[in-house]
Amino acid sequence: MILNKQKSEIMKNIKERFDEDRCSRVERMLSIMSNPVRFHILCALERESFSVSELVELTGGKLSNVSQQLKMMTLAGYVAKERLGKQSIYTIKDEKIGKLIKKLEELFGS
Repeated sequence: MILNKQKSEIMKNIKERFDEDRCSRVERMLSIMSNPVRFHILCALERESFSVSELVELTGGKLSNVSQQLKMMTLAGYVAKERLGKQSIYTIKDEKIGKLIKKLEELFGS
């Protein structure tokens, strides 16, 4: 009987920690990061701010695709854009992205 009570407490704790809202936010973030171009961009931005042309060079992608991915991540609130003259400079806006990338680097090594 105690075992069932312990399991019931564990289940209650899981339900509280992983409510629908939290799961939805995690799913959105992982969805953004699951695209190889977006993930590559986020890994670069975790280290430094870059312009679109620099991100194109870093990712080896096409300008149109990199721009599209940056727009998506900006609208999602994960990336911020700042105008410097004619250039747009991008940075990570959501600190959770940087923390997650650092954790992934720790888990998967270099």
